[in-house]
Amino acid sequence: MENKIHIITYADSLGEDLKELDLILEKYFKNVISGVHILPFYPSSGDRGFAPLTHLEVDPKFGKWDDIKRLSKKYTLMADIMVNHISIESEYFQDYIEKGKKSQYADYFITNDKFSRRIFPRRKRTPVILDFIEKITNTLRDIDKIFHSAGVSKVSLKKIYRPRAESPFVPFILKGGTVEYLWCTFTKEQADLDVYNEDVKKLLEEYIVKLTQNGIKIIRLDAVGYLIKKRGTSSFMLPETKDFINWLGEISRKNRVLALPEIHNHYDYQIELSRMKNVDYVYDFQIPLLVLYVIYNKNSATIKKWLKIRPNNTINALDTHDGIPVVDVEDLLTEEQIAETSKKIIFNGGNETKRASGNSGAQNVDTYQINCTYYSALGENDDDYIVARAIQFFIPGIPQVYYVGLLAGKNDAEKLRETNIGRDINRHNYTIKEIEYEMKRNVVKRLMKLMEFRNNYPIFDGKFSVGGSDDKNLIFRWRKDKLFLEVIVDLNKKRVSAHYLNAKTNKEKQIEF
Repeated sequence: MENKIHIITYADSLGEDLKELDLILEKYFKNVISGVHILPFYPSSGDRGFAPLTHLEVDPKFGKWDDIKRLSKKYTLMADIMVNHISIESEYFQDYIEKGKKSQYADYFITNDKFSRRIFPRRKRTPVILDFIEKITNTLRDIDKIFHSAGVSKVSLKKIYRPRAESPFVPFILKGGTVEYLWCTFTKEQADLDVYNEDVKKLLEEYIVKLTQNGIKIIRLDAVGYLIKKRGTSSFMLPETKDFINWLGEISRKNRVLALPEIHNHYDYQIELSRMKNVDYVYDFQIPLLVLYVIYNKNSATIKKWLKIRPNNTINALDTHDGIPVVDVEDLLTEEQIAETSKKIIFNGGNETKRASGNSGAQNVDTYQINCTYYSALGENDDDYIVARAIQFFIPGIPQVYYVGLLAGKNDAEKLRETNIGRDINRHNYTIKEIEYEMKRNVVKRLMKLMEFRNNYPIFDGKFSVGGSDDKNLIFRWRKDKLFLEVIVDLNKKRVSAHYLNAKTNKEKQIEF
């Protein structure tokens, strides 16, 4: 994959569908991007595509596989696989609702009973041990039923790490009246898949093959950290989860596609994943809040420390379809620094999370992210925005720019009021007419200039170092053969300049953004 800028967009956010997306990218952004992450374009029942009915089809309202193939000939394409869950409106789940345990898909899902049985690691056991385990399991299950109607104790539930505060078990009424409690990590629209089931693994492999056949080069393993559920644990990024990530990476490589796990949590996970055999890239979800802290406080010390320990095979994203991540900077910023930075984002228009405020007033908000566009988080200050993007672009890794950020978009308060969904504040859909207008704004012109330089100067697979005489500035230095680039980010004056050797004329040049 070329070390150039990628964008993230929905199939209907830059224009109405995949055909219009193609036209818009060709007309406005051809020289500033090399890759496109198209967010879920499959038939879906909700969560803006993240509750897929299948990964084997393109939603007709967006287009066809031919539209994906056409884009793949111009750009490096990334697509999502929701490895953790599937829509309750999918044929698999509906068959289960109709036939219950007689359904061929009954074992695709995680019941409370199945979860309760997964207490001990799998190993050979003697008949005496098996008898003891059965007695203990039955006793625990009986005690659990006293505390929770799903048959899982409150103690067990408290240990679980998930993006929602309530129980992951959701009651579903099967045909005939039987009630089953099934694990839903995110919403009741998305039933989690049991990846211990061999047929589920075959289905995921089928998804990977289908995407690669249609030109996808990178697969984003959505919410992969939640895959394995095991009683008595957090059910997040367990050793078995990492084994499964390696398996997914192995299948991806067999099909000549790259694997990118999506994990939100402590930075240690990203470092560990970056070293795994079958993982090609990891996200740097640390920089969004770190960069805001640097700009708010005009102090680069924290990000300099991070640059010394972070992996280099990263996808650098300041903004995404979800929001600005908070939990990812634990131990990089203090609790006080995180709180102060979060308050500043909220003051600038961020839709506060439930955990931060106790009551956000909007549905579908996360416990670990703040819903806000990056431009609004910076108080819609043009100079600050260019500084932020310069930091993102000139550190090691492949930059990704969310489509709203590509146009320096402001919070869409009107859409938030209409839907009452927190994330929609950062999910404005742009018409062709709106894009024409946005491209004329000075901040967008400056961003395009910065992106064009980053995309066309051939040095970013060279040697990198970071400096600065004090914490009021950042100096990024790159070297490759005879080429050199020195980018100075002045936090006090909010100015970005670059001194470099022109690869064609062999002359030194200076440029300001």
